[in-house]
Amino acid sequence: MNLIILFLSVVIIGLIADFAKDKLKNYNKYIIPFSVAFVLSLICLHIIPELFQQPNQYIGLFILIGFVIQILLELLSKGIEHGHVHFHGKLTEIKVIPIFIGISLHSFIEALPITAIEETHNHGHEHNNFNDGISLIYFLMILVHKLPVAAILMILFNKVFKTNIKKYSLFILFALTAPLGAILGNYFSTSPNFDELSSIFLAISTGMLLHITTLLIFENHHSTNEKWKNLILISIGFVAGVISFGI
Repeated sequence: MNLIILFLSVVIIGLIADFAKDKLKNYNKYIIPFSVAFVLSLICLHIIPELFQQPNQYIGLFILIGFVIQILLELLSKGIEHGHVHFHGKLTEIKVIPIFIGISLHSFIEALPITAIEETHNHGHEHNNFNDGISLIYFLMILVHKLPVAAILMILFNKVFKTNIKKYSLFILFALTAPLGAILGNYFSTSPNFDELSSIFLAISTGMLLHITTLLIFENHHSTNEKWKNLILISIGFVAGVISFGI
């Protein structure tokens, strides 16, 4: 059910972005600081403590690996995960393809733990209620992070593609990347020989999200003339993350 919600949410946001065109840009400067602060608060309060309760002594290394993977992916995606594209020159259909590949790989990798966490921990482990909670928290994190990115991607497609067929075909492929990643992660993590993979997937994805959220918070705070507005939005995002699931 979560995968259907994830897919349909991305599609609906894409349709809204297509209908609203550039009007959504006026709201991005409010949505993105809030969303990244919300995601970062959940990472710090819930995901990282859960990861370091796992018996795998290399969890910290996998978080760093995720951090580096995201740096490499942004060579393709041009930072669209941050809510904007760092691209010099005119964007063409050919030049958009690497951006699409980069953001799709990001979406696929970060979705690997979505169902793997719940399925792996339900196989003979204690604290099932806690791990079910982590599964819900992680799903909400991905949803909050992914929807603004989907809107930005559709706005980008509108600027480049002249036909709806190309635009919507690529966007539907992007919407499918997260469900496909979750299905693959679940397949590997429920295998008897891969009990620790859910934690590894979660650590790598957490590293990727840590890179995005921390970089965005610093970008929004230092690179604009609206520092106080961003600080307030970031603070609201932190508070929302704290009270949504408790500490």
